[in-house]
Amino acid sequence: AVEEALQASPELEQMRQRMRAAAEQVRQVEATFYPRLVIAEDFNITNNAVFALMNIINQRRFRPDIDFNEPGTEQNFGSRLRGEWALFEGGSRWQERQAALAQERSIGAEWQAARNQLVARVTEIYYQWLQALAYIGVAEKAFESAQTDERMGEARVRADAALPSELLRLKARRAEARGNVVTAQSNALKLQAGLERLLARPIVPAEIPDPGIVPPVMQTDVPPGDSDRNIAVALERRPEMAAARSLIEAARARVRATHGGFLPRLGVNADYLLDSETLGKFADSWYVGIQATWPLFEGGLSVSRMEEARSRLKEMESRSDQVALEIALEVNQATLAVQEAAEKIRVAGERKAWAEKALDEVRHIYSRQAATVDSLLQAEVAWNQAEVAYTAALFDGKIAQAFLRRALGDFADELAGRSEA
Repeated sequence: AVEEALQASPELEQMRQRMRAAAEQVRQVEATFYPRLVIAEDFNITNNAVFALMNIINQRRFRPDIDFNEPGTEQNFGSRLRGEWALFEGGSRWQERQAALAQERSIGAEWQAARNQLVARVTEIYYQWLQALAYIGVAEKAFESAQTDERMGEARVRADAALPSELLRLKARRAEARGNVVTAQSNALKLQAGLERLLARPIVPAEIPDPGIVPPVMQTDVPPGDSDRNIAVALERRPEMAAARSLIEAARARVRATHGGFLPRLGVNADYLLDSETLGKFADSWYVGIQATWPLFEGGLSVSRMEEARSRLKEMESRSDQVALEIALEVNQATLAVQEAAEKIRVAGERKAWAEKALDEVRHIYSRQAATVDSLLQAEVAWNQAEVAYTAALFDGKIAQAFLRRALGDFADELAGRSEA
Protein backbone atom coordinates (compact mmCIF):
# COMPACT_ATOMS: atom_id res chain seq x y z
CA ALA A 1 0.00 0.00 0.00
CA VAL A 2 2.83 2.39 0.84
CA GLU A 3 4.66 1.69 -2.41
CA GLU A 4 1.53 2.17 -4.50
CA ALA A 5 0.59 5.37 -2.68
CA LEU A 6 4.06 6.81 -3.29
CA GLN A 7 3.71 6.14 -7.00
CA ALA A 8 0.12 7.38 -7.30
CA SER A 9 0.19 10.47 -5.08
CA PRO A 10 -0.71 13.67 -6.97
CA GLU A 11 0.92 15.69 -4.19
CA LEU A 12 4.25 13.94 -4.69
CA GLU A 13 3.94 14.40 -8.45
CA GLN A 14 3.50 18.14 -7.87
CA MET A 15 6.61 18.11 -5.69
CA ARG A 16 8.54 16.22 -8.38
CA GLN A 17 7.60 18.88 -10.93
CA ARG A 18 8.66 21.59 -8.48
CA MET A 19 12.03 19.84 -8.14
CA ARG A 20 12.43 19.77 -11.92
CA ALA A 21 11.49 23.45 -12.10
CA ALA A 22 14.05 24.27 -9.39
CA ALA A 23 16.73 22.40 -11.32
CA GLU A 24 15.87 24.45 -14.39
CA GLN A 25 16.16 27.65 -12.34
CA VAL A 26 19.72 26.63 -11.46
CA ARG A 27 20.47 26.12 -15.15
CA GLN A 28 18.97 29.51 -15.95
CA VAL A 29 21.28 31.22 -13.46
CA GLU A 30 24.27 29.27 -14.75
CA ALA A 31 23.42 30.37 -18.29
CA THR A 32 24.20 33.97 -17.32
CA PHE A 33 27.90 33.03 -16.94
CA TYR A 34 28.18 32.34 -20.67
CA PRO A 35 28.33 34.77 -23.60
CA ARG A 36 25.08 35.64 -25.33
CA LEU A 37 24.89 35.42 -29.12
CA VAL A 38 21.93 36.92 -30.98
CA ILE A 39 21.09 37.25 -34.66
CA ALA A 40 18.61 39.89 -35.77
CA GLU A 41 17.04 40.94 -39.06
CA ASP A 42 15.37 44.32 -39.59
CA PHE A 43 14.00 46.55 -42.31
CA ASN A 44 13.35 50.27 -42.12
CA ILE A 45 12.31 53.05 -44.50
CA THR A 46 12.57 56.72 -43.55
CA ASN A 47 12.89 60.29 -44.81
CA ASN A 48 14.36 61.46 -41.49
CA ALA A 49 17.60 63.17 -42.45
CA VAL A 50 19.76 61.58 -39.74
CA PHE A 51 18.44 58.04 -40.17
CA ALA A 52 18.42 58.28 -43.97
CA LEU A 53 22.07 59.40 -44.01
CA MET A 54 22.96 56.58 -41.61
CA ASN A 55 21.37 54.08 -44.01
CA ILE A 56 23.33 55.53 -46.94
CA ILE A 57 26.62 55.51 -45.01
CA ASN A 58 26.15 51.96 -43.69
CA GLN A 59 25.42 50.81 -47.25
CA ARG A 60 28.62 52.54 -48.43
CA ARG A 61 26.68 54.76 -50.90
CA PHE A 62 27.63 58.18 -49.57
CA ARG A 63 28.44 60.82 -52.24
CA PRO A 64 29.71 64.37 -51.72
CA ASP A 65 26.74 65.87 -53.60
CA ILE A 66 24.12 64.47 -51.24
CA ASP A 67 21.95 67.16 -49.66
CA PHE A 68 22.31 66.59 -45.90
CA ASN A 69 19.02 68.38 -45.23
CA GLU A 70 17.05 66.48 -47.88
CA PRO A 71 18.69 63.09 -48.45
CA GLY A 72 15.33 61.73 -49.65
CA THR A 73 13.53 58.55 -48.66
CA GLU A 74 15.89 55.72 -47.91
CA GLN A 75 15.44 52.10 -46.89
CA ASN A 76 17.70 49.50 -45.37
CA PHE A 77 17.76 45.71 -44.99
CA GLY A 78 19.97 44.94 -42.01
CA SER A 79 21.42 41.74 -40.61
CA ARG A 80 23.11 41.87 -37.23
CA LEU A 81 25.09 39.29 -35.28
CA ARG A 82 25.64 40.46 -31.72
CA GLY A 83 27.66 38.92 -28.93
CA GLU A 84 27.43 40.05 -25.31
CA TRP A 85 29.34 38.87 -22.26
CA ALA A 86 28.98 40.26 -18.75
CA LEU A 87 32.43 39.78 -17.26
CA PHE A 88 31.89 41.10 -13.73
CA GLU A 89 28.79 42.10 -11.77
CA GLY A 90 30.10 42.23 -8.23
CA GLY A 91 29.62 38.50 -7.62
CA SER A 92 25.82 38.80 -7.83
CA ARG A 93 25.38 36.03 -10.37
CA TRP A 94 27.52 33.59 -8.39
CA GLN A 95 25.50 34.26 -5.25
CA GLU A 96 22.24 33.89 -7.20
CA ARG A 97 23.49 30.50 -8.33
CA GLN A 98 24.22 29.54 -4.72
CA ALA A 99 20.72 30.66 -3.75
CA ALA A 100 19.16 28.63 -6.58
CA LEU A 101 21.10 25.52 -5.52
CA ALA A 102 19.97 25.95 -1.92
CA GLN A 103 16.38 26.44 -3.09
CA GLU A 104 16.64 23.21 -5.08
CA ARG A 105 17.87 21.35 -2.00
CA SER A 106 15.02 22.83 0.03
CA ILE A 107 12.40 21.54 -2.40
CA GLY A 108 14.08 18.13 -2.38
CA ALA A 109 13.83 18.08 1.42
CA GLU A 110 10.18 19.14 1.25
CA TRP A 111 9.58 16.23 -1.13
CA GLN A 112 11.07 13.83 1.40
CA ALA A 113 8.96 15.41 4.13
CA ALA A 114 5.82 14.91 2.04
CA ARG A 115 6.76 11.27 1.50
CA ASN A 116 7.37 10.84 5.23
CA GLN A 117 3.92 12.25 5.94
CA LEU A 118 2.29 10.12 3.24
CA VAL A 119 3.77 6.88 4.59
CA ALA A 120 2.47 7.71 8.06
CA ARG A 121 -0.94 8.58 6.62
CA VAL A 122 -1.15 5.31 4.68
CA THR A 123 -0.05 3.39 7.77
CA GLU A 124 -2.67 5.13 9.92
CA ILE A 125 -5.56 4.50 7.54
CA TYR A 126 -4.41 0.94 6.84
CA TYR A 127 -4.38 0.03 10.54
CA GLN A 128 -7.65 1.86 11.10
CA TRP A 129 -9.10 -0.21 8.26
CA LEU A 130 -7.80 -3.43 9.83
CA GLN A 131 -9.19 -2.20 13.13
CA ALA A 132 -12.61 -1.68 11.54
CA LEU A 133 -12.45 -5.13 9.98
CA ALA A 134 -11.60 -6.56 13.40
CA TYR A 135 -14.57 -4.67 14.86
CA ILE A 136 -16.75 -6.54 12.38
CA GLY A 137 -15.54 -9.79 13.89
CA VAL A 138 -16.16 -8.51 17.41
CA ALA A 139 -19.62 -7.27 16.44
CA GLU A 140 -20.45 -10.58 14.78
CA LYS A 141 -19.35 -12.48 17.90
CA ALA A 142 -21.55 -10.21 19.99
CA PHE A 143 -24.44 -10.83 17.62
CA GLU A 144 -23.97 -14.59 17.82
CA SER A 145 -23.81 -14.33 21.60
CA ALA A 146 -27.02 -12.29 21.64
CA GLN A 147 -28.70 -14.92 19.48
CA THR A 148 -27.59 -17.62 21.93
CA ASP A 149 -28.95 -15.61 24.85
CA GLU A 150 -32.23 -15.12 23.00
CA ARG A 151 -32.58 -18.86 22.42
CA MET A 152 -31.93 -19.51 26.13
CA GLY A 153 -34.55 -16.89 26.97
CA GLU A 154 -37.08 -18.55 24.69
CA ALA A 155 -36.40 -21.87 26.41
CA ARG A 156 -36.97 -20.28 29.82
CA VAL A 157 -40.24 -18.69 28.70
CA ARG A 158 -41.48 -21.99 27.36
CA ALA A 159 -40.55 -23.57 30.68
CA ASP A 160 -42.43 -20.78 32.48
CA ALA A 161 -39.16 -19.84 34.18
CA ALA A 162 -39.10 -16.31 32.81
CA LEU A 163 -41.50 -13.58 31.89
CA PRO A 164 -42.16 -12.63 28.22
CA SER A 165 -40.75 -9.16 28.94
CA GLU A 166 -37.39 -10.79 29.66
CA LEU A 167 -37.42 -12.37 26.21
CA LEU A 168 -38.32 -9.05 24.63
CA ARG A 169 -35.30 -7.42 26.22
CA LEU A 170 -33.09 -10.18 24.86
CA LYS A 171 -34.59 -9.69 21.40
CA ALA A 172 -33.86 -5.95 21.66
CA ARG A 173 -30.31 -6.78 22.61
CA ARG A 174 -29.99 -9.06 19.59
CA ALA A 175 -31.35 -6.31 17.30
CA GLU A 176 -28.89 -3.83 18.79
CA ALA A 177 -26.04 -6.28 18.17
CA ARG A 178 -27.18 -6.67 14.56
CA GLY A 179 -27.12 -2.89 14.17
CA ASN A 180 -23.57 -2.82 15.53
CA VAL A 181 -22.55 -5.31 12.84
CA VAL A 182 -24.00 -3.05 10.14
CA THR A 183 -22.24 0.00 11.61
CA ALA A 184 -18.91 -1.84 11.77
CA GLN A 185 -19.24 -2.96 8.15
CA SER A 186 -20.08 0.60 7.06
CA ASN A 187 -17.07 2.04 8.93
CA ALA A 188 -14.79 -0.52 7.28
CA LEU A 189 -16.08 0.48 3.84
CA LYS A 190 -15.49 4.17 4.61
CA LEU A 191 -11.90 3.51 5.65
CA GLN A 192 -11.39 1.29 2.62
CA ALA A 193 -12.53 4.23 0.48
CA GLY A 194 -9.97 6.42 2.24
CA LEU A 195 -7.21 3.95 1.45
CA GLU A 196 -8.41 3.69 -2.15
CA ARG A 197 -8.08 7.49 -2.37
CA LEU A 198 -4.41 7.22 -1.38
CA LEU A 199 -3.80 4.32 -3.79
CA ALA A 200 -5.77 6.06 -6.58
CA ARG A 201 -7.46 2.78 -7.47
CA PRO A 202 -10.18 0.50 -6.11
CA ILE A 203 -9.29 -2.35 -3.76
CA VAL A 204 -10.46 -5.68 -5.15
CA PRO A 205 -12.12 -8.22 -2.81
CA ALA A 206 -9.11 -10.55 -2.98
CA GLU A 207 -6.97 -7.82 -1.38
CA ILE A 208 -9.18 -7.34 1.68
CA PRO A 209 -7.44 -8.86 4.70
CA ASP A 210 -9.01 -11.50 6.88
CA PRO A 211 -11.35 -9.69 9.31
CA GLY A 212 -10.01 -11.92 12.08
CA ILE A 213 -6.50 -10.51 11.75
CA VAL A 214 -5.41 -8.85 14.96
CA PRO A 215 -1.89 -7.46 15.43
CA PRO A 216 0.26 -9.17 18.04
CA VAL A 217 0.60 -7.64 21.44
CA MET A 218 2.67 -4.53 21.04
CA GLN A 219 6.32 -5.34 20.56
CA THR A 220 7.92 -1.91 20.60
CA ASP A 221 9.28 -1.57 17.06
CA VAL A 222 10.53 1.88 17.96
CA PRO A 223 11.41 2.27 21.64
CA PRO A 224 9.76 5.38 23.04
CA GLY A 225 13.04 6.38 24.61
CA ASP A 226 13.67 9.71 26.23
CA SER A 227 11.80 12.70 24.79
CA ASP A 228 14.86 14.97 24.83
CA ARG A 229 16.96 12.40 22.99
CA ASN A 230 14.17 11.77 20.47
CA ILE A 231 13.80 15.50 19.86
CA ALA A 232 17.53 15.83 19.17
CA VAL A 233 17.36 12.92 16.72
CA ALA A 234 14.30 14.36 14.97
CA LEU A 235 15.82 17.84 14.60
CA GLU A 236 18.79 16.23 12.89
CA ARG A 237 16.88 13.83 10.64
CA ARG A 238 13.58 15.46 9.80
CA PRO A 239 13.43 16.72 6.18
CA GLU A 240 11.51 19.79 7.33
CA MET A 241 14.59 20.98 9.22
CA ALA A 242 16.81 20.29 6.21
CA ALA A 243 14.40 22.33 4.08
CA ALA A 244 14.46 25.19 6.59
CA ARG A 245 18.26 25.18 6.70
CA SER A 246 18.43 25.27 2.89
CA LEU A 247 16.00 28.19 2.77
CA ILE A 248 18.18 30.09 5.24
CA GLU A 249 21.23 29.35 3.11
CA ALA A 250 19.39 30.60 0.02
CA ALA A 251 18.32 33.79 1.82
CA ARG A 252 21.91 34.47 2.94
CA ALA A 253 23.15 34.02 -0.61
CA ARG A 254 20.57 36.52 -1.83
CA VAL A 255 21.75 39.02 0.79
CA ARG A 256 25.30 38.61 -0.53
CA ALA A 257 24.01 38.95 -4.09
CA THR A 258 22.59 42.40 -3.31
CA HIS A 259 26.08 43.63 -2.42
CA GLY A 260 26.91 43.48 -6.12
CA GLY A 261 24.60 46.43 -6.69
CA PHE A 262 27.17 48.67 -4.97
CA LEU A 263 30.13 47.52 -7.12
CA PRO A 264 31.22 48.35 -10.69
CA ARG A 265 30.11 46.17 -13.60
CA LEU A 266 32.17 45.21 -16.59
CA GLY A 267 30.95 43.81 -19.90
CA VAL A 268 31.97 43.40 -23.51
CA ASN A 269 29.86 43.37 -26.66
CA ALA A 270 30.56 42.92 -30.35
CA ASP A 271 28.42 43.44 -33.49
CA TYR A 272 28.81 42.33 -37.07
CA LEU A 273 26.37 44.04 -39.46
CA LEU A 274 25.31 43.63 -43.09
CA ASP A 275 23.35 46.50 -44.66
CA SER A 276 21.73 46.67 -48.11
CA GLU A 277 19.29 48.93 -49.91
CA THR A 278 17.72 46.27 -52.14
CA LEU A 279 19.07 42.92 -50.86
CA GLY A 280 21.43 43.01 -53.76
CA LYS A 281 24.81 44.22 -52.61
CA PHE A 282 25.59 44.12 -48.90
CA ALA A 283 28.05 46.31 -47.03
CA ASP A 284 29.50 44.83 -43.88
CA SER A 285 30.79 46.47 -40.71
CA TRP A 286 31.75 45.50 -37.20
CA TYR A 287 31.86 46.98 -33.75
CA VAL A 288 33.55 45.92 -30.52
CA GLY A 289 33.12 47.69 -27.22
CA ILE A 290 33.91 47.32 -23.53
CA GLN A 291 31.61 48.88 -20.99
CA ALA A 292 32.27 49.64 -17.35
CA THR A 293 29.46 51.05 -15.23
CA TRP A 294 29.23 52.01 -11.59
CA PRO A 295 25.85 53.10 -10.25
CA LEU A 296 26.57 56.03 -7.94
CA PHE A 297 22.98 56.97 -7.19
CA GLU A 298 19.76 55.05 -7.88
CA GLY A 299 17.39 56.58 -5.38
CA GLY A 300 18.29 53.99 -2.73
CA LEU A 301 17.31 51.03 -4.96
CA SER A 302 20.32 48.87 -4.06
CA VAL A 303 19.98 49.65 -0.36
CA SER A 304 16.29 48.76 -0.46
CA ARG A 305 17.01 45.45 -2.19
CA MET A 306 19.61 44.60 0.43
CA GLU A 307 17.25 45.43 3.30
CA GLU A 308 14.51 43.34 1.70
CA ALA A 309 16.90 40.39 1.39
CA ARG A 310 17.92 40.76 5.04
CA SER A 311 14.27 40.78 6.11
CA ARG A 312 13.68 37.61 4.08
CA LEU A 313 16.65 36.03 5.84
CA LYS A 314 15.26 36.89 9.27
CA GLU A 315 11.90 35.50 8.18
CA MET A 316 13.51 32.19 7.18
CA GLU A 317 15.41 32.03 10.48
CA SER A 318 12.19 32.59 12.42
CA ARG A 319 10.43 29.96 10.31
CA SER A 320 13.21 27.50 11.13
CA ASP A 321 12.70 28.18 14.85
CA GLN A 322 8.97 27.62 14.43
CA VAL A 323 9.50 24.31 12.60
CA ALA A 324 11.88 23.17 15.34
CA LEU A 325 9.30 23.95 18.03
CA GLU A 326 6.57 22.11 16.12
CA ILE A 327 8.80 19.06 15.62
CA ALA A 328 9.73 19.04 19.31
CA LEU A 329 6.06 19.13 20.27
CA GLU A 330 5.20 16.39 17.77
CA VAL A 331 8.02 14.13 19.00
CA ASN A 332 7.10 14.71 22.64
CA GLN A 333 3.45 13.90 22.00
CA ALA A 334 4.30 10.84 19.87
CA THR A 335 6.66 9.51 22.55
CA LEU A 336 4.00 9.88 25.21
CA ALA A 337 1.40 8.31 22.90
CA VAL A 338 3.54 5.17 22.44
CA GLN A 339 4.01 4.85 26.19
CA GLU A 340 0.30 5.37 26.75
CA ALA A 341 -0.61 2.83 24.05
CA ALA A 342 1.58 0.16 25.61
CA GLU A 343 -0.05 0.69 29.00
CA LYS A 344 -3.54 0.69 27.48
CA ILE A 345 -2.86 -2.65 25.78
CA ARG A 346 -1.84 -4.16 29.11
CA VAL A 347 -4.90 -2.80 30.90
CA ALA A 348 -7.26 -3.73 28.07
CA GLY A 349 -5.87 -7.27 28.02
CA GLU A 350 -6.60 -7.70 31.71
CA ARG A 351 -10.07 -6.21 31.28
CA LYS A 352 -10.81 -8.56 28.38
CA ALA A 353 -9.72 -11.64 30.32
CA TRP A 354 -11.86 -10.74 33.37
CA ALA A 355 -14.86 -9.83 31.19
CA GLU A 356 -14.72 -13.16 29.37
CA LYS A 357 -14.53 -15.05 32.64
CA ALA A 358 -17.42 -13.06 34.12
CA LEU A 359 -19.61 -13.61 31.05
CA ASP A 360 -19.02 -17.36 31.06
CA GLU A 361 -19.92 -17.53 34.73
CA VAL A 362 -23.08 -15.41 34.41
CA ARG A 363 -24.19 -17.30 31.33
CA HIS A 364 -23.77 -20.61 33.19
CA ILE A 365 -25.75 -19.31 36.15
CA TYR A 366 -28.45 -17.90 33.85
CA SER A 367 -28.81 -21.24 32.07
CA ARG A 368 -29.51 -22.80 35.49
CA GLN A 369 -32.11 -20.09 36.11
CA ALA A 370 -30.13 -18.65 39.00
CA ALA A 371 -29.39 -15.23 37.46
CA THR A 372 -31.59 -12.48 36.08
CA VAL A 373 -31.59 -11.29 32.51
CA ASP A 374 -30.22 -7.94 33.71
CA SER A 375 -27.13 -9.67 35.00
CA LEU A 376 -26.67 -11.47 31.68
CA LEU A 377 -27.12 -8.30 29.62
CA GLN A 378 -24.70 -6.38 31.80
CA ALA A 379 -22.08 -9.12 31.50
CA GLU A 380 -22.67 -9.25 27.74
CA VAL A 381 -22.18 -5.50 27.38
CA ALA A 382 -19.08 -5.54 29.59
CA TRP A 383 -17.54 -8.34 27.54
CA ASN A 384 -18.34 -6.63 24.24
CA GLN A 385 -16.85 -3.34 25.42
CA ALA A 386 -13.74 -5.14 26.65
CA GLU A 387 -13.30 -6.90 23.29
CA VAL A 388 -13.66 -3.62 21.42
CA ALA A 389 -11.29 -1.81 23.78
CA TYR A 390 -8.63 -4.50 23.48
CA THR A 391 -8.81 -4.60 19.69
CA ALA A 392 -8.71 -0.80 19.54
CA ALA A 393 -5.70 -0.70 21.88
CA LEU A 394 -3.72 -3.12 19.71
CA PHE A 395 -4.25 -1.13 16.53
CA ASP A 396 -3.85 2.20 18.29
CA GLY A 397 -0.46 0.94 19.46
CA LYS A 398 0.63 0.25 15.88
CA ILE A 399 -0.61 3.67 14.79
CA ALA A 400 1.19 5.36 17.68
CA GLN A 401 4.43 3.61 16.69
CA ALA A 402 3.98 4.81 13.10
CA PHE A 403 3.46 8.38 14.30
CA LEU A 404 6.60 8.20 16.41
CA ARG A 405 8.58 6.92 13.45
CA ARG A 406 7.19 9.76 11.34
CA ALA A 407 8.10 12.27 14.05
CA LEU A 408 11.66 10.91 14.11
CA GLY A 409 11.90 11.01 10.30
CA ASP A 410 12.40 7.25 9.95
CA PHE A 411 10.18 6.94 6.91
CA ALA A 412 12.07 9.68 5.07
CA ASP A 413 15.39 7.85 5.59
CA GLU A 414 13.96 4.53 4.40
CA LEU A 415 12.34 6.13 1.40
CA ALA A 416 15.46 7.99 0.42
CA GLY A 417 17.41 4.72 0.43
CA ARG A 418 14.71 2.97 -1.54
CA SER A 419 14.64 5.78 -4.10
CA GLU A 420 18.39 5.60 -4.62
CA ALA A 421 18.16 1.82 -5.02
